Amino acid sequence: MSGFVTYCEDREKQTVAARMSGFYTVQDAPADSPVLAIGNTWSRRWFDGDFYRSDTAHPEILVTSLVFVQSKEGNTVAPDPSTLGGGETDKHLVYEGLSRIDADGVMAGAATARSERMVFSIWHPELVALRLERGHSRHPAQIVVTGRGDVPIESGLMFNEPSLRVFVITRSGMAGALRQRVGDRAWVEVIDAGEPVSLKTAMRELRQRGMRVISCVGGRTLATAMLREHLITDLYLTTSPIEAGEPNTPFYEGPPLTLTQMVEKAGKGDEAGVRFEHLVVR
Repeated sequence: MSGFVTYCEDREKQTVAARMSGFYTVQDAPADSPVLAIGNTWSRRWFDGDFYRSDTAHPEILVTSLVFVQSKEGNTVAPDPSTLGGGETDKHLVYEGLSRIDADGVMAGAATARSERMVFSIWHPELVALRLERGHSRHPAQIVVTGRGDVPIESGLMFNEPSLRVFVITRSGMAGALRQRVGDRAWVEVIDAGEPVSLKTAMRELRQRGMRVISCVGGRTLATAMLREHLITDLYLTTSPIEAGEPNTPFYEGPPLTLTQMVEKAGKGDEAGVRFEHLVVR
């Protein structure tokens, strides 16, 4: 049995064993909203309805979501993100679930993807089945953005599993060195996004490679850059009821955003006080 198969089985067991409390609906998307509904009987039970993402028929536009959990005071950085207080429902149903159902790829900065045992995917069997029913591959492509080349290509699980598709987005001055490190790993492609990295260029290159829906999971530097360049369509933001995380670490720093709240959910039971919002970025 390969290390990747064992990893997937372990992640599935952890997810199935998680004690989720579920959400209840505070505000649902209006019936005429320009969004796609996602869900099955199992997910609707825990999410209290459909999950949504923006829809566009424009061939030049990628539907790109940003997924974040923040503490009560808006901090997003912690050695262990679970200590921010988002809860098991957010982690297993939203972060590693519904937000990735339609994703052709999951994008992260090098710091978020630095763990050698890290693959961005969906793990609960009910959500895996939903993803497959919607015509997608088992695992989304892995997309890592790095300007310094600080990614574990030699030892990282995602870079050494041929069944995955991996893109490393970097600046021109680093592209050659990273291609040498990639070597004969045909499933890993280095994308030169200019000097310095242009995320607009990166998204255009990803679109040319068949990506249409992207789930961006941060960190905060990448999130701010994506928002500043107007590359995000949907923001999935979970706010916990506790004070936690490194002070003064919001997911975004920049000019005010124009956001329209589409959905609001609230945690139940042990997760009372948790708030989930789906915000459309204008």
